[in-house]
Amino acid sequence: MKLVNCPVCGARCSADIEKCPECGFEIRQYFEKRTTSNNKKKMPVLLIACACVTILAIILILGIASRNKKELEKHAENAESLEEIFPEAVKTQDDTATSVAPTADIDVSGVYSGDDHEILVLNSDGLAYYYCTEISFTELECPWSIKDDLVYIELSRLHCIVTAKIDEKELLFKSDSTNWNTELFTRLDVEPEQYLTKALSTYDPNATLNKDGTITYQLDGISYTLPKSFIDFNDEADNQDDWSAFVDEDAQADYVSSVLFYRALGSLPKESEVKNNAKDFASRFLNEASITSYTATTVAGYPGYLCEVTGYLNKGFAALQNYEVSGYIAVFNNENTHKNNYVMLVQNANRSIDNSDVFGNILKSAQ
Repeated sequence: MKLVNCPVCGARCSADIEKCPECGFEIRQYFEKRTTSNNKKKMPVLLIACACVTILAIILILGIASRNKKELEKHAENAESLEEIFPEAVKTQDDTATSVAPTADIDVSGVYSGDDHEILVLNSDGLAYYYCTEISFTELECPWSIKDDLVYIELSRLHCIVTAKIDEKELLFKSDSTNWNTELFTRLDVEPEQYLTKALSTYDPNATLNKDGTITYQLDGISYTLPKSFIDFNDEADNQDDWSAFVDEDAQADYVSSVLFYRALGSLPKESEVKNNAKDFASRFLNEASITSYTATTVAGYPGYLCEVTGYLNKGFAALQNYEVSGYIAVFNNENTHKNNYVMLVQNANRSIDNSDVFGNILKSAQ
């Protein structure tokens, strides 16, 4: 029970009684009017406070938007296109043969079975298909031809040319490259179409092995095309939604290049933060990572930066650990998903094979 003093006689009494027991003043009516009046006085104060908070929030949002707009305008002014950065690279690649293989006394086109149960298809259009038990050694649309009674096949993933003397039933393929072991192929009595329609897949659910041997990879709604020299190894990245890795390796030249994709929530780093941002990312995959320079650019139409990176492959690359590599990291912000996308393209520092233009093509293919 709330006790109050009567405003007329000062007697102590309950605020809930109708009238003061001493002087008869209407206590309840008086204090009800007073409470209502106080609430009315408080309401404008609360409204003003809410309005001030709202105005401050709007000012803050506009300030951030203005700052971001200025950052993007500054970025656009300083940006170089991928065509300027990689002038020798072309957006689309078509290095497959289209002509029919030269004729000979013996028609060697057909289907062959290898020593280890591989399947080799020499199609009449001058393209060969090598189906190995491991998807990493499947070669698609490889040019083949006949010259001086020898069959020649260009194997892009193995970085070599293999040859065999023309024979009606058997082809013994050899190469001067250690990437290829001499192997005997025996002709089968089946049609090439049986294998040319064979559905192929990769280990990564976000990657597709195309009929021409290239790999199409999708991340964060963006599609990339990797040339057919790259392989999707069976590794832990295949089970990850946010990152994947692909490798182009030549054992004979002691060469390796890797394309690694990664995404994470965030906003495009300010220009002053680009090198630290790229280094933090690179340090997940490279030991002694260093960012030497960066250039503003766009990837798939989104603003970003291309950073030059050096370092050593870490233990995540297993047998390739400690390879000294150099290359690029592209970081850009996907404005549709509000995620930063990273594409790291690194290769052996010795450049026994140079994939710089290939890296440019991969970035240009992003859409």
